[in-house]
Amino acid sequence: MRPLHLALVWHMHQPYYKDDLTKTYLLPWVRLRAAKDYHKMAALLDDYPRVRQTFNLVPSLLAQIEDYTRGDYEDLFLNLSRRPAGDLSHEERRFLIHWTRESPRFLRVQASPRYLELATRSEDETFLEQDIRDLQVWSNLSWIDPGWVDRDPGLSELKAKDEGFTEQDKEVLFEAQLGLIGRVIPKYAELARRGQIELTFSPYYHPILPLLVDLESARAAIPQIRLPTRRFAHREDAERQIEMGMSSFERLMGVHPRGMWPSEMAVGDSVASLAAQAGVEWIISDDDVLARSLEAGLTRDGEGRLHQPEVLYGPYEMEREGGRVALVFRDALLSNLIGFDYHRMPPLDAVADFMRRLRRIREQQGEDRDFLVTVALDGENAWDFYTREGNDFLDALYSELDRAEDVVCTTVADFLHAHPERRPLHRLHTGSWIGATLDTWIGDPEHNTAWDLLSETRDWLEDYAQHHPHEAEQVTAAWREVMITEGSDWFWWFSRKHDSGMDQIWENQYRLHLRNVYKLVGARQPASLFKPILERAGADERRMPLRNISPATDDDPAWENAGRYEVGSGFGALHKPVGYISRLLYGSDETHLHLRIDSRLAPESLDSQGVHFWLYTSGSPQGEAVGESLRAPLAATSRVDLGFDPGTAIRIGGGAVTVCRLSEDRAEAVPTAVFEQGPRARVSVPFDALEKAGGEPMQLALVVEVRGKVVEQIPPIGSLGLRVPRRADLAEAGGGPPLKILIAAAEVAPFAKSGGLADVTAALAKELRRLGHDVRLVMPRYRQVGIERNQLQPVVRGLRVGLGSHGIEASVLEGRAGEVPIYFIECPALFDRDGLYGFGDDDARFIFFDLAVVEMLKPLGFIPDVIHLHDWHVALIPNLINRVFSAEEDLSGIASVMTIHNLAFQGQFGYGTLHLAGLEPWGLMKVGVPHLDDVVNLLGRGIHYADVINTVSERYAHEIQTPEFGEGMDELLRINAHKLYGIVNGIDTEVFDPMRDPALRHLYSAADLSGKAQDKALLRRELGLGPSAAPMIAFISRFYEQKGLDLLEQVLPRLMSSGPDLQLAVLGTGDRRYEDLFRHFATQHQGRVAAAIGFDPGLAQRMYAGADMLLMPSRFEPGGLGQLIALRYGTIPIVRATGGLAETIRDFDPATGEGLGFVFDNYDAWDLFGAIVRAVEAFRHREDWAKLVQNAMHEDVSWARSAHRYVQLYRTAVAGHRSASGSVAVAAGGSG
Repeated sequence: MRPLHLALVWHMHQPYYKDDLTKTYLLPWVRLRAAKDYHKMAALLDDYPRVRQTFNLVPSLLAQIEDYTRGDYEDLFLNLSRRPAGDLSHEERRFLIHWTRESPRFLRVQASPRYLELATRSEDETFLEQDIRDLQVWSNLSWIDPGWVDRDPGLSELKAKDEGFTEQDKEVLFEAQLGLIGRVIPKYAELARRGQIELTFSPYYHPILPLLVDLESARAAIPQIRLPTRRFAHREDAERQIEMGMSSFERLMGVHPRGMWPSEMAVGDSVASLAAQAGVEWIISDDDVLARSLEAGLTRDGEGRLHQPEVLYGPYEMEREGGRVALVFRDALLSNLIGFDYHRMPPLDAVADFMRRLRRIREQQGEDRDFLVTVALDGENAWDFYTREGNDFLDALYSELDRAEDVVCTTVADFLHAHPERRPLHRLHTGSWIGATLDTWIGDPEHNTAWDLLSETRDWLEDYAQHHPHEAEQVTAAWREVMITEGSDWFWWFSRKHDSGMDQIWENQYRLHLRNVYKLVGARQPASLFKPILERAGADERRMPLRNISPATDDDPAWENAGRYEVGSGFGALHKPVGYISRLLYGSDETHLHLRIDSRLAPESLDSQGVHFWLYTSGSPQGEAVGESLRAPLAATSRVDLGFDPGTAIRIGGGAVTVCRLSEDRAEAVPTAVFEQGPRARVSVPFDALEKAGGEPMQLALVVEVRGKVVEQIPPIGSLGLRVPRRADLAEAGGGPPLKILIAAAEVAPFAKSGGLADVTAALAKELRRLGHDVRLVMPRYRQVGIERNQLQPVVRGLRVGLGSHGIEASVLEGRAGEVPIYFIECPALFDRDGLYGFGDDDARFIFFDLAVVEMLKPLGFIPDVIHLHDWHVALIPNLINRVFSAEEDLSGIASVMTIHNLAFQGQFGYGTLHLAGLEPWGLMKVGVPHLDDVVNLLGRGIHYADVINTVSERYAHEIQTPEFGEGMDELLRINAHKLYGIVNGIDTEVFDPMRDPALRHLYSAADLSGKAQDKALLRRELGLGPSAAPMIAFISRFYEQKGLDLLEQVLPRLMSSGPDLQLAVLGTGDRRYEDLFRHFATQHQGRVAAAIGFDPGLAQRMYAGADMLLMPSRFEPGGLGQLIALRYGTIPIVRATGGLAETIRDFDPATGEGLGFVFDNYDAWDLFGAIVRAVEAFRHREDWAKLVQNAMHEDVSWARSAHRYVQLYRTAVAGHRSASGSVAVAAGGSG
């Protein structure tokens, strides 16, 4: 069979960050990306000569890299990083603290204990000179290719040093960084000369070509889209961008490009015409664009393979402008797996999946044709989320491709040359890689304002040029500024779908370039170019409250946990706010709303100017009048859009805080309570005065009134939000009759299992039944769940379930999980597959399952009091009950409890998912969290609509409300903190029992531990460890960074060379890097270290029994089961205090004999080393150790206590659902 041809096409692009007038780079990303990604992507190919690729290099990116190579520039961020830390002004220090620290979520931040510590500090904490210097280093060192760092002696020394850097260290760093940038262009040119890569280009400043030709082209995909007021149709600009891009590319790279990547893969008939006119041989776009062009869907099977692969996997050709241009279309599914999904998998697993998919496509190819599978994506952004910035994944992928005979890497041009046949394409749909539309760059109000400003400026310049023919040099420079603002990136960030965290900086730069047009020719700059386009604060300026606060003074540390709104402009601390308010802090405890208004003016100045603050709050007007009405500053006819209907306004000023109910037209404010003002900056108002109860959401907006005139509003558009705290006590577990409980999950042991979720659902149901509740389970009937083997019987046939506009038939089968009834949703088209997850239609599969779960209840005659949902697969059920089934009294009365096991997997899909679920009439769920408001996030909907939510430990319930652990959901979880609980899982003590475990040769108990010693001796022989009196430490885990592998990597050499006497037994699999690490140490330290790579459940049980200690140094651990199993077997955990580990393992105190293990707090290698030393030292003291083992084995780790807590949770959910049952579902068109 012929090999499959694979074209990997990497798109290298950065916006134009330079202000040409001052030769200043206002943002650092070209420099940082060049050092981290651009050189690496080319240099990696040196080791893989058979891996041929296509790289698209945007000319404006190349020009910026050339600037850094020549040194002909200023870089604001680089200047501040290179400047001696002791010479920085306070303002400059604040700038670095605000803008150069990254989120702790990034692996490159987590790789350095010092950087992680600096990144997790509050901005308001004290940063010493050394802290600033270390931040200057790490904010740059973390952005250098880790492979290059390992090879460069100076950089690797800095990495090992980690903290305490000197100014000399900084010079080593920046010399290496800038030297690496100088290698980028020569490296790509070298690879092109030797024929290993093809180089292609994009229009110079990366514009959306169809929009330049005519903004009306956006209507091709969305006829009803709202377009800017001014007409913009300039094909000549598109021609100029292509011509300038091609000539600049040839100058910089020394080759003539044959192919062009239209910016954002945005194409249409006009782009085909432009390409043919320019002599471009081929262009690329997305498979969705191809489908729309052919007016036929590209359908796939359950494994993601196309039903008609020949439609996509071959080149097309169009005839335009007297010439021809070839077209290839990328496989979006394969491209997006690399771009968005594979970072969640171990590199080898991800590569194996990718190659399996390619080989399955090859099976479709046959003997008489050659397929070209095009995988095309950004060549830099994806690696931010991979371990070691993608190096491990890329090395594994290229190794596989380099030796593969059945998959051949090619360039697009070479394939086209060898395969001259083309399929004719008569029409090219106008759209991009995002949904085959252009609405990412046009259509939102901010988009349209920006386009109007560009159009106005361009028209003015065109007229000016005609009337000033002798100013050619200045006019040419001005046209360059217009071309810069035609770039796609400005409009990407103006989109309400995206938030860079630096949106205000982007906007300032955009308007700066437009003002430069006028400045270059000496003309007056229009006032409209000084007015902000974006009226919403960036993510760094706006934050929900982190937790309850009760501040007593203006500088109380409690304010650090308050919600905040920073009134800044552009570069934060380097641009001082000019209004009355510089910052607003807000929060609450159970009784009071707390507010702190920071102003650049002193209180006396505010009073003398007649300034009053008005805080508008949501809710119905309440309270009896206690004084004469005041005139409210905002009337119903006001243009200011609060985003909510205010019922109350709090007037602050004149020595009083006056709570007022608003009249219907908002014109009058009737005082209902008056308090003494106290310190001007700080206000506390009792919720009783606002008639707000626990659990109620509140929306807030602050208005500044000066002598009767509104001059400022915070935020300018929309509102700030919080929820009145209510930590309701859980209902009594035994406070009512037995409950009817349905547990819904994607997997239940032993029927289907991919992780601990399956064990939890099965064991919890078993314990709930033992407590006397009518508990039942439901899951899909996958292929692996045999009907005869499990004695399943049909109980419902012909169940018609609506999925989108189609009705699909399902059956319900019943079986038994022990004594617990379990239902299986039978739908072969969706679930009869190899595997549980990872299919292209997972959204449809689990939406169908969720709908079927609710639909089956009436035919079964089983209406539960509560449905207990586990993870994203079933998270839509509360939303369905609340909306789709709201009119069905028996179904709408079902309460829901949502348990989050793995927050990283959220079930995020496109808008079409709402159509499948029948939720389209209610639209997107608007919860005030920007990155969640514009997508369908199934887990987010579960969090929002469930009556109660919980995680698998109380500590983890708090941790996930922070950015470090929240996986982007922290703000939504803080909004719903009033109904968020933590319950530690138990284990099935009948399965995990050293007195009955069939995996053990010698059984034992707390009363007789002789069997444990014998099991240890047998385990030593099984693993090849030598006889020794030293303790044996077990590490049983998947090999992921989350599990603390980087700490182990740091301490292992010290443990083996000069550490305490011990033996280490390792069992697990995962990241190849760590598999090799353990193999290496097992080889180097035979008899002391054993590594079993893979997973053997029986061996795991023998290790739990035979080891003396279990190591769990996790970075985070939501609940954890390993430590509970270890306690059951008398094996002592050594754990980091995080999540469920902190909640279940108390540090052992030899003086009192209390505790269960050895705990360390900081995620630090030496803290781990210290905990191991303490454990080994305690092992030498036999009496202390015997006491500790008895503590462990007598600890209750069963499900009994946890199940009682869940019953309390169920009763709380039922009571809460009933109390809210009078509310009516939002009518069609409301928030969904």
